[in-house]
Amino acid sequence: MKPICQRISRAFEIFIFCAVATLLTCAPSSAHFSEGTKVRTILVAEDGGDLVSIVRVPAPLVFSDLVGRAQVEQVPLSSPFLHLETTGTGVRYRIDMAAVARNRPGFEDRLLAALVFSQAGLDLTASLTGFTVHARRPQQLLDSLDAAQAAVRGKSTSLDPVFGAAVIDYAVRIESPDPAGDVEIRSGYAPLLPGPGVAIENHLVDARTQPPLSSTAPGQLETPAVLDGSRLSTFLHFVYQGMLHILEGLDHVLLVIALALGVGATRKLIYLVTAFTIGHSVTLIATFLGATPAWPWFIPAVEAAIAASVLYAAVAAMVRKSGSVLIFAGIGLLHGLGFSFVLGEILGRNAPDLVPALLAFNVGIEVGQLLILAVTLSVVFCLEKLATPALRPARLGTLAAIAILSSWWVAERLGGVVSAV
Repeated sequence: MKPICQRISRAFEIFIFCAVATLLTCAPSSAHFSEGTKVRTILVAEDGGDLVSIVRVPAPLVFSDLVGRAQVEQVPLSSPFLHLETTGTGVRYRIDMAAVARNRPGFEDRLLAALVFSQAGLDLTASLTGFTVHARRPQQLLDSLDAAQAAVRGKSTSLDPVFGAAVIDYAVRIESPDPAGDVEIRSGYAPLLPGPGVAIENHLVDARTQPPLSSTAPGQLETPAVLDGSRLSTFLHFVYQGMLHILEGLDHVLLVIALALGVGATRKLIYLVTAFTIGHSVTLIATFLGATPAWPWFIPAVEAAIAASVLYAAVAAMVRKSGSVLIFAGIGLLHGLGFSFVLGEILGRNAPDLVPALLAFNVGIEVGQLLILAVTLSVVFCLEKLATPALRPARLGTLAAIAILSSWWVAERLGGVVSAV
């Protein structure tokens, strides 16, 4: 039995060494807020018994097939509605508004083909009823049919907007046998390849119910998004989004792992997790009520502080001093701000049906947190029962990896704070 335990212990030491190396070389800092996040808003409503949709889309997604082809073939982007401009720092594309005016039907056809609406597996016929080109994303929200129609009736910019910053509002009327039924929405064009730090999100508003239902979908809708008018499915959607965020947010995952390894399956773990939960719930809700400052350095500072909290949790666990309830409540306040940055980007702080979305997102975070705790404590239990000699090196190696990686994050994110000041 002893040789087997020694071999398992040695295997775990090798595993931890490889994990540390992998984390240091490959893991991103996983910041919650990215200026490269591009949001497409799609509102669906009934108007006079017809199904209508108003879309606010970043201009590159209307040309994603051409952009993607240019990226793959390594050739210049070519479209009669775009022209290349040389600047002091390089080149960039602009939308040629004169070309749009000369060939309005061709531009309308490109807008109309950007999204495909379907019901019961059958694509629906749609017609474009208007569009507006903006130089940048408007402040006016598409949170109701009236607001969305007013946005489309606005005046297009007279100057040629920068392609990467331009946003287009357009409206379509859809021939549907059941305007109140489930609607699937997918991209009509091949996807482009987002650059480093760029994420694409879709904010979906179903205004066929009152109040309207909000949901989100990531990516370029290669997989169809479904609007079914169900408040239960919308609630479950945001539960899933909360789970997904904490499980994909490496800093949050490592904090929970460090906490579990520091305290173990004890009563104190319940107290600390409860304090952390209350803390992040408070700031997640308060942020959406407008209780956070708009200073440019605030978000980078919060991200740096989150990284520092992970470092603290790892070091405290290594020396068996896991901190107090007040400390982890404060850490929860920081992580709640991080959660709110993500949800604020993809949903918006003035979205309809906001309170249920906040509640569901928070529930999802708790479910994800409990999953991380369950997996961590299960691994510890198995090692303790089957390979006791491997438990200590595995625990210390994991905590050391978390401490080293979070130290790197602190240094990296402090640089962002300095540049923002």
